[in-house]
Amino acid sequence: MRIAPTASLATIALAVFTLASASAQDPRIIHIPSEDAAIYTEAEWDLPLPKADGPMYDRSFIAEGDAAATAPEGASRYSAQEYNFPMGALRVLKWDSGPVIHQITFETQLYVLKGTATVGVAGEIVTINAGDAVFLPSGILRNTDPDGETVVLTYIVSNTSDAPKAKVVRVEGLNVMAIAQWMDGEAPTTATDHDAILKAPDGAAKFTVKRYSGDGNSFRHAVLEAGGRTTPATNGRDILIYINKGRMTRTEDGIEYTVEAGDAIREENAKSGYWEILEDSEFIATDMPFDPSQPRYNLQRSPNAVAGAGYRQE
Repeated sequence: MRIAPTASLATIALAVFTLASASAQDPRIIHIPSEDAAIYTEAEWDLPLPKADGPMYDRSFIAEGDAAATAPEGASRYSAQEYNFPMGALRVLKWDSGPVIHQITFETQLYVLKGTATVGVAGEIVTINAGDAVFLPSGILRNTDPDGETVVLTYIVSNTSDAPKAKVVRVEGLNVMAIAQWMDGEAPTTATDHDAILKAPDGAAKFTVKRYSGDGNSFRHAVLEAGGRTTPATNGRDILIYINKGRMTRTEDGIEYTVEAGDAIREENAKSGYWEILEDSEFIATDMPFDPSQPRYNLQRSPNAVAGAGYRQE
């Protein structure tokens, strides 16, 4: 049993980002079903520490597995489900009840699926609600008295900015773009005009998208109607998609993947693919950009290690 302060992660960053050459990433990871994404039991609680110049400041302790079961009264208890891809990773953090405490260490983006919490953004503590997104969060994700379940998606992904800035994007006021796609013979067709969407043929994919623009990356929240098929498209970078609702089929590079709520899937850079919407569905997508001249990284767990935000180093 090991318990360690998450503050130590600042000095063991390489425990989280394990660098490897591109050739070490085979076999490629495309689809991670929910049942294949490991779930870890975590507990976290405040640990006031003195500053060198006087006043106290807060850090948190984290415990996992058997150690989490012995956490003190009032500790935050949650599950962490992990989806690890070659160019980035996603964790789904769920609090059924009780206080929300999670030290932000290596996460670069957050998306709130359920609940409310506070977190640091550009040096200020802000309240984030269901549907809000944060780029480059900091401090401690916190809610001392949540009203029901809290679910937060936390991402470790890169971006395309040389000097990205922290930002919160509120769901209120975001534009919702309605889209229809279909094949007109061999020609892919996309409509965004209301009347054109209404006239779309049977079998057209119909969906709406809300875009959260950050500095060097973005989230896209898509809501899709059952029964349609999108037109083929080729991405300029890898995309990480978490399926929040429904069931769909992704065909990419001639291979078919059926995904459903709780799964994560990677749309691979430079590969052509399309979606068939089998049920009313929702997903949250973000980019996993990388520089091909640089080593790729992913998250790795190792046994017999120091615990830190669920990730370990031998």
